[in-house]
Amino acid sequence: MAHAPMVGGEANRRLGAAGVTMEPSDLLGRLSATLRSEIGPAVGDEYTRTQAFMASVILAKVAKEVALGPDHRAAERADMVELHQRLEPILGVGPPAPVLDAAAAARSSATVAGLGPLVEALHRWGADQPGADRALAAIRTTLRRDVDRRMEVAS
Repeated sequence: MAHAPMVGGEANRRLGAAGVTMEPSDLLGRLSATLRSEIGPAVGDEYTRTQAFMASVILAKVAKEVALGPDHRAAERADMVELHQRLEPILGVGPPAPVLDAAAAARSSATVAGLGPLVEALHRWGADQPGADRALAAIRTTLRRDVDRRMEVAS
């Protein structure tokens, strides 16, 4: 009869471990470093060694995403609140119904990804419209911050 693998606290209790904990991002970083400095160089086959080094790069990126994720999600939420506060007076009077509907949908999604339909609706309304132009400028600022956060993970 096969037993389920022990994880976390259960493994520590059964094995008498001292209960040492490590942040997931730190664990991934250590795995990455081990692959890069110990496992990769010890592998004789060139293809397999290359795969070990690439796995190290991927783990390092995932470790960074895990470490920065909570801060980035909080920053995105704050950016979205700020953006919708800026858009309210701009889109308060004048835009056609499709723009107002897209703005309402973007507000309820509360994510940068949810801005796509609003950007599209603003362009359909006409970027030469003063309200559309100001709204797109506000959205560009928010999108730039999002790109900067993504680049922080990529670097």
